[in-house]
Amino acid sequence: MVSQAGSPKAGLGLEQDAALAAGAPSTAVQALDLRALFTKHYGSVWRLLRRLGVRSAQLDDAAQEVFWVAARRASDIQPGSEHSFLYGVALRVAAQEAKKQRAAAPLADLEAHPTICDLGPSPEEQLAHCQARELLDEVLDALPPELRVVFVLCELEGLAVREIAALQEIPVGTASSRLRRARDEFSAISKRVRAALATQERQRR
Repeated sequence: MVSQAGSPKAGLGLEQDAALAAGAPSTAVQALDLRALFTKHYGSVWRLLRRLGVRSAQLDDAAQEVFWVAARRASDIQPGSEHSFLYGVALRVAAQEAKKQRAAAPLADLEAHPTICDLGPSPEEQLAHCQARELLDEVLDALPPELRVVFVLCELEGLAVREIAALQEIPVGTASSRLRRARDEFSAISKRVRAALATQERQRR
């Protein structure tokens, strides 16, 4: 089970090690900046990686890799562009993880349907939440990678098409076209998955 609990502590060690590895001067200001970057963006980076298909067992390592890159390239990050920079790195890290997952080709992937539930709501609400996320993950897994990326960035992360095009270094028209196709595919796949689930439910009765 993967959890984001304790992440700030992990981030503190990460920022300190990264600063030394990069040969950066150890100053209080830099440490605070790295800590703030990690604390503010770790959750959204972790969530993005999961939505892009990074498996639970690799999520924490993949998220930390994003911040290792940010620490090494701190001088390249323009003020105000931290979010875009981290998302750009996350896209590349997710693509690398996808290649590793395809190469591994496990016979049985027990993480195909994540069962992580948020605590707090009633058991019924937790179940509904988990089922909805499992359905979303299943549909996203069925999307072609290039369509999945634009769909996640736009529909789930709220980025504008121009931002997506800039992150992926593709023309705005290409990003718009992929988004239209992704929406159509998502709708079609969702209907097929829901129909299959309904059939399974009827068969169990």
